[in-house]
This record gives sequence, C-alpha cells and structure tokens, in this order.
Amino acid sequence: MKETKVNKLGVFLLFTLMFLAPFIENTRGIFIPIFKEDFSVSNTAISSMITGVSLAGMAVTFIGGALIEKLGQKKTVLLGILCLILGMVLQALSNSYFMFFVGFIPIIAGLNIYSVASNTMVPLIFVGSSTLAMNLFHFMYGAGSTVSQNAIGVLLDYGITWRSIYLFIAALYVIVLLAFKFTRFPDKQRVPVKEGEVSVFKNPKLYVFGAALGFYVFAEQGMSLWLPNYLKEAFGLRESIGARYLGAFFLLFAVGRLLGGFIVQKTGVMRTVIFTEIAALLLLFIGVFFGNSYLFVISISGLFFSIVFPSTMSLVSKIFKERPGMATGFIMTMVAFILNSMNLLMGILMDEIGPRLAIFLLPLSMGISLCLMVFIRIKTKNNETALQ
Repeated sequence: MKETKVNKLGVFLLFTLMFLAPFIENTRGIFIPIFKEDFSVSNTAISSMITGVSLAGMAVTFIGGALIEKLGQKKTVLLGILCLILGMVLQALSNSYFMFFVGFIPIIAGLNIYSVASNTMVPLIFVGSSTLAMNLFHFMYGAGSTVSQNAIGVLLDYGITWRSIYLFIAALYVIVLLAFKFTRFPDKQRVPVKEGEVSVFKNPKLYVFGAALGFYVFAEQGMSLWLPNYLKEAFGLRESIGARYLGAFFLLFAVGRLLGGFIVQKTGVMRTVIFTEIAALLLLFIGVFFGNSYLFVISISGLFFSIVFPSTMSLVSKIFKERPGMATGFIMTMVAFILNSMNLLMGILMDEIGPRLAIFLLPLSMGISLCLMVFIRIKTKNNETALQ
C-alpha cells in the first residue's frame, strides 16, 4: 500500500482512533440497563435520547464533506476528538438525566465527524489498494470492539462504575489529541463544480447506497446496543454474560476485517458483500429464532458481518468520482438517519411487544440491506473496475 504525504505516526494514530471508537460507541448496550437504573428511565426514554441527539450528529455528518474541504483532514479529525472528550466528561460528571442527555450530543457529533473524515482519508493515504486498506482499517474497529466488550464486562464485575470508565476513555483521547501535533496527513483539494455538471445528489445510486448501508449498520450496531438488554430481559443473563457474547461476536468480527480485504480483492466487492450478508442473515435469524441454546450462533455471525461496511464504502470514491467527499458525507447522513429511526422503533417495540419479538427487527433490517445490495450489484454490473 502506497503512502501519500503522511508519516508513520499519522497512520498509527488514525488506526488508534478507529480502535478507540467502539469503546464509547459499541459499549452503550452493556451500560443501558445501568443507565436505566441510575436515571430511572425506560427503554423508550433511552432510545428517544439516542434518536434525539443523533439528529444533531446527522447535521454534522451531512456537512462533513464541506468541513473537510474547509478545514482540511487533520483539523477535521482534531475537531472530532475534542467533541468526544467534551461529551464523555459531561456524561461522566452528570447528576441528572438531562445533563447525561446533553453530554451525548458532542459524543455523537465527534464520532460522526471522525467517521466522515477517516472514510475519505484512507483512499488518499493508500492509493491503489483502497478496499484492502479499508478492511484493515475497519479491522481496528472490530479489534477495539472485542477488547472493549470484554474489558468493560470484567471491570463491571469488579465494581468499577461506568463514570470511571468514561473518564478513563476520555483520558486516552487526550493523549491521542496531544500526539496529533506531530502528524502529517494529505488534504483533499476542493473539486470545483463544472457548469452544466449533474449534481451528485441527482444520482439515484447515492440514495440506494445510503439505504443499504443504513439498514446494515442498524443490524450490526443493534447487536452491541440491544443484545445485552435482550439477553437480560428475555433470559435473565447478567450484563457481564451479555458482554461475553458480544466479545465473541466482535472477536470473529475483527478476524473477518483482518482477512476480508484479501478475500474481497480476489473475488470482487459486491459478490463478496452479498454472500457474506446472506450468511450473516441466516446465522442471526437462527440465533434469535431458536433462542437460549443457540445464542452462540449470533456470535458466529460476526465473521460475516465484518466485510460489508468497509468494502461497500471503498466503492464510493470509484462510483461517485466527481464529489467523493460530499457523497461520503451524504451516505453517512442517510446511515445515521436510518440507524436512529430503527433504534427508536426498537426501543418502542422492546417496551410494547417484549424483547423476544422485538429482536427480530435486526434480521429484518439485514434482509432489507441484502435486497438493496443485490440492486446495486445489478445496476453496477457493467462497471467491473468499480466492483473490484
């Protein structure tokens, strides 16, 4: 993989940030039962909070491409880190549900800013092997998820509070923030819009990409957000047990990210994405349909979940060549909108029909994503360069 105007420390910190992201993003599910007890709120209140503050994050994601063009790659990432630190500290020190709610806003904004910036930076840094690089880059997310799920499960068993855990994670981000002073990153130059050029927003494939990834991301993140709550309320399993199931899921998820890029380069992006979505959907459905004795099957599905997002995102700069930054920002906004809407629906269903039935929203969402991926494959089958 060829590096372009970036030092080794910059690459290391970029990958480190991806490793740290799930420590705050993918551990909320473990903490949901604790948040409910600490602040005396319902599932619907939690999902409403997630949906409400994420609307602000969606606005940030939508302008993410413009932020990169205005501030440059490095300053955009720094802004995201600052938002994350602020939000974690606010939540850790909150003494009311309102303050906890407020602290969630900069966390979501920071995660979304970094997501847009990082998904446009990797193709700039690693020219000619973006699919492999994206899978290895997102492998760090899977590795971070595995470590965070298991570590937090152990810390909770030892009586460490969620507030102390949040402050420690914030301290790690402070260290990364200080180290960024010594990094160099390539800056994507603004692409002028030519007179008469068709806007990227008039391309229907942009919306199909956003919807396909949105429903997929809900199924993936729904595992970390809702599975521990489902295991506790449906089967009476402790949060630490739920963390272990998730730990196994994300361990295999990380293995898939590590090896997936090499497989995708040989078999083609969309062909591999469709196959792995089918496998993940079948395993997820079997796990939730048969219940307690088959919960381990859900963990196995992590191996197949892993390839979908980074491989599909690697196509954005190839299919939307004119404005890849703006396309990425818009797609991530659609992902956030669908994710938040589905999370709200999941919280309502958990309260109204119970966790045993509500959990089927995850495989349903995966099925919708699969159908849209097949549609993308059909519409882009003549573009073999993009599909590889």
